[in-house]
Amino acid sequence: MEILHNYEANNYEYQTEGDKGEIAEHLATSGRIQLTSCLARIQSALTNHSLFPAERKIAEYVMKYPEEVTAFSVNELARVADASEATIVRFCRALAFSGYKDFKMALAAEAKGTVKITHEEINRNDDVMSITRKVFQSDLQAIADSRETLDRHEMERAVEAIHRAKRTEFYGMGSSAPAAFDAYYRFLKIGLPVFYVLDPYMQAVSASQLGPDCVAFAISHTGRTDGVIFSLRKAREAGATTIALTSNVRGPIAEFADIKLITAARETAFRNQAMASRIAHLSVIDALYVNVAVRRYNKASEQVRHTEEVINEKLL
Repeated sequence: MEILHNYEANNYEYQTEGDKGEIAEHLATSGRIQLTSCLARIQSALTNHSLFPAERKIAEYVMKYPEEVTAFSVNELARVADASEATIVRFCRALAFSGYKDFKMALAAEAKGTVKITHEEINRNDDVMSITRKVFQSDLQAIADSRETLDRHEMERAVEAIHRAKRTEFYGMGSSAPAAFDAYYRFLKIGLPVFYVLDPYMQAVSASQLGPDCVAFAISHTGRTDGVIFSLRKAREAGATTIALTSNVRGPIAEFADIKLITAARETAFRNQAMASRIAHLSVIDALYVNVAVRRYNKASEQVRHTEEVINEKLL
């Protein structure tokens, strides 16, 4: 029985090559980080300007010489990047790794071979199909990078929270508003008690009236959208579980989020990072939606049929 999408037929995997041995086993079972997530996290941190200057120097060196860094001790990386060992550790933790060892294992797994999607800049002399191809590639890159940046444990917590919530509210402003509305409509179609509040004042009032059995889900690419952050804070003060979907792990929104879903995206000419992040955010929402729908398979399937009947009746 289908739940809006046939994911089995349309799914595809970016495969890693070679036997990663103990490194792969550690990463696959740790639940903290996913294979090939390291460079995606670094790129996201660089483009979000979420690193301090000394950390940025380390990031740029790692991006330039990833395979070389896998053989470095923390002291050696500190020397070539002109940074202290303490700064190296802070850099690793800024990327959500427990320390340098954790970071280096992820980097080594990635350096052993992954399928990479070419990221090309758009030039003024490009023809229509060249630009179209590059835009598609940029979106594919955002999805691939985000899949590796997402923390498995945080995704599981988000799925469980939405599945069990008596009320879930979605907040988003500006370029994030369409993603918030999409999330609301998707979950509405499978019968969940969801709400979408666009006006920032009504959003804050509604958030303040949530309770421990509710979820507030905020979407902000930069992690710095004042109105959304304020609403998330009020929801947390009211006892609700708070979820933030953002591309900036160090954005102030993270301070008020119980669950953090971090995506990645890269900038190109005429398409800033926020535009590419929209695709990544919609993909995360899609994944959450399908996971929750599968958890309540019978009810969700019946509700989808009912929704389609209502829509068809309206169209006749």
